[in-house]
Amino acid sequence: MSSAEPHGRADQYYATSERPDGNARYHEHPKVVMLPEHEIAIPQAADYELPELLALHPMYDPTNWPLYNLRYRFRDYFAEFWGTFILIFFGDGVVATVTFNTTNAASSYLAITFGWGIGLAMALYCCMGISGGHLNPAVTFSNALFGKFSWRKVPGYMFAQFLGAFAAAATLYGIFKDQFDVFDGGNRQLMGPQGTGGIWCTYAKPGNGKFFSAFSEIVNTAILLFIIFSIGDDRLTPAKHHLPIAIGLLVFAIGTCTGWVTGYAINPARDFGPRVFSTILYGSDPFTFGGHYFWVPLTMPFVGACLGIFVYQFFILPEPKPKKD
Repeated sequence: MSSAEPHGRADQYYATSERPDGNARYHEHPKVVMLPEHEIAIPQAADYELPELLALHPMYDPTNWPLYNLRYRFRDYFAEFWGTFILIFFGDGVVATVTFNTTNAASSYLAITFGWGIGLAMALYCCMGISGGHLNPAVTFSNALFGKFSWRKVPGYMFAQFLGAFAAAATLYGIFKDQFDVFDGGNRQLMGPQGTGGIWCTYAKPGNGKFFSAFSEIVNTAILLFIIFSIGDDRLTPAKHHLPIAIGLLVFAIGTCTGWVTGYAINPARDFGPRVFSTILYGSDPFTFGGHYFWVPLTMPFVGACLGIFVYQFFILPEPKPKKD
């Protein structure tokens, strides 16, 4: 569940001492940053501050903070970590809330799909301007495969995404620990009336075989990437400026309409990171349950993401804008 890398014309980002609105920056970058075709520099609001603030205390200047250069260099990976953390925090959090609050069972699934959608939108608002808001190894891999993202960054992005998902699951367990004990009496069960395994990762519904579960994950992820590329292209739609909300609504629609049979992982990090954490609670069951079902949500989104981009580029991609003389 994530967005594609922002793409467009090559650009230059000249570091100056003032913003267009006249506010001074708190630091200057001494050189021009040349950006590849698929990356556009988006100056962040946090890069600017009133000069009076700097006079109050040196701590207000982040260039004085320890390891500033290192953190600035790797901030896109940090953005992916925290963006994925927020996604899982809201997504798995709403599943836990619905699991432990059984009074509104009729609307529980709708609450889950809405929670995932709005959680994704909030995550994208936090990190899209820094890292592109992938939050999904399948998005990262497919963008690199089609030349829209640097292969050099792929391992770091994927590691940050998986780690962010794991950390969010651990944090949620701390929040809901007492409710787990109330619900199952301290005896952790993956499935069953007191089962809580579905809070962390996806499992196919009873009677749904691996073949059609894999097909579901491929198609849903393909639809995800196909529409993300469509709404992210300003030559097709004005949604370019509302991507977080639009993509959140897209995931809400996928979950509500076609995601029920598998839990619509459509994101290997969303499934695998919390699944690894859940082994602390249930042993090896999260990986062996359903005939080792875990490989379906771990691998099929990669296939679906590549398929979605291919279909978009082959059938929908519009003609490039004519160059101005």
